[in-house]
Amino acid sequence: MNATLSILMILMIIVTIGSTQNYKHSNKPLMLLVSFDGFRWDYLKTYNLTNFNYLKSVGSHSEFIYNSFSTVTFPNHWTIVTGMNEETHGIIQNEMFDRDLNKEFNHLANESQTIEWYGQNKQTEPIWITNQKAGGGRRSAAEWIGGGLSFDDQSAIYIPYNNSKPYKELIDQFIALYVRDEEPINFGALYFDEPDHTGHLFGPYSKEMEKKLYFLDETLGYLINELKTHHLFDDLNLIITSDHGMEEITQKTAIFLDSYIDTNLFNAYGSRACYSIFVKNATDLEYVYKTLSNIENIEVYKKEDIPERLHYKNNVRIGDIVIITRLGYGVYINNQTINWKINRGDHGYNNNQSAMFPIFISHGPGFKKNFTIDSFRNVDIYPLMCFLLGIEPAANNGTLDNVMDMVIYNKIETHFALIFLLTSLVPITLLMLGSIFICVHRKKNSQSSSEPIEENDIEANDCTVEILNENLNENSPILIK
Repeated sequence: MNATLSILMILMIIVTIGSTQNYKHSNKPLMLLVSFDGFRWDYLKTYNLTNFNYLKSVGSHSEFIYNSFSTVTFPNHWTIVTGMNEETHGIIQNEMFDRDLNKEFNHLANESQTIEWYGQNKQTEPIWITNQKAGGGRRSAAEWIGGGLSFDDQSAIYIPYNNSKPYKELIDQFIALYVRDEEPINFGALYFDEPDHTGHLFGPYSKEMEKKLYFLDETLGYLINELKTHHLFDDLNLIITSDHGMEEITQKTAIFLDSYIDTNLFNAYGSRACYSIFVKNATDLEYVYKTLSNIENIEVYKKEDIPERLHYKNNVRIGDIVIITRLGYGVYINNQTINWKINRGDHGYNNNQSAMFPIFISHGPGFKKNFTIDSFRNVDIYPLMCFLLGIEPAANNGTLDNVMDMVIYNKIETHFALIFLLTSLVPITLLMLGSIFICVHRKKNSQSSSEPIEENDIEANDCTVEILNENLNENSPILIK
């Protein structure tokens, strides 16, 4: 019995050491997801952004990644954190209509920020919820779309979006959550609304954009310095990405649909680059489709004919007809006066257009240094984050194989997997040692009494094996989905 207690003490010491030596602020793997809205991939080639370049040199990056269609803010940000295509999770536009709910969604309206919109597919689960559901004291914070909603009675620390809050103050809020004494977070999702805003106003090639990008480079530098100051930089897996790119539009490329068709025949939801058209009367469907198809510089699809590669047809929120605008053109439903001095850029175009490609840069104990990985889809980010966090992913459309080339396996094993493995083995080990002790004790008793082992003793041992199997299945993390 003394030997058994000694073994258990050693195991507990190993687990304690393994869970504290790498993470001073949490005994769980640390991660921070950051999005710079509208950060087009080739901004990094056009401008010498020192801190972005530094992060690339000490971490892993892709020249660009493929975002989901439609290439707008809310759908792609929800895809990044759920790993689901837009037709799967149901956030298919910034403005949309749901025939089943008979409701309209507006991304600016508080009444649209509900679970009926973000949880249309009951399997949808953002990464901050997946992290917390894994248990063991994991805590998440999100300043992100959908961050204030509860899933399966789980909710993250929510920091509401505030476009007047200085970026550095927002960074300070997150750092404080990682280093606080009580319930520090091990996962955070942080959103910045630039350079998207500047891109819409002045276009991607403007002087204003150049100035804004250098400001964002300074912001990233501040984040890096704060992570280093608080001894988080080397222990935390940092992912920098975006939702889409940006392209210039002008008065010459404007298309007004009411110049070609009676727009009272349908309702349109979306943006200048992509619309879902809901025809009011089914008898008008063919006429509307043929008339729109004759307009130059737009692609027009009936819902059933939308290309499979877009993953953009199997949802009630997608209209009878979908319009995809040619890159650089802007579609307006009705003729209107537009101030072209402050309407110089847009996105939402086909996701095979390079102007729509976002960035991806990563750094941390789980990533190779100065490594360039082939381009992948943004649905793959969710299973990657789950792997690095050592948690089982929820249902998703991502593929972990696409992103594993940049992962350092031995670092994952040392920093993450060992902790989870040892933690999982503690209850199993207790049961095993208890079983061994019982067996040895009974064997001694049986030998001393010269009596055979009773049948119920065998059943008890079989039951112990079943309990071991249950614990193995329940506590061993499934890292690949």
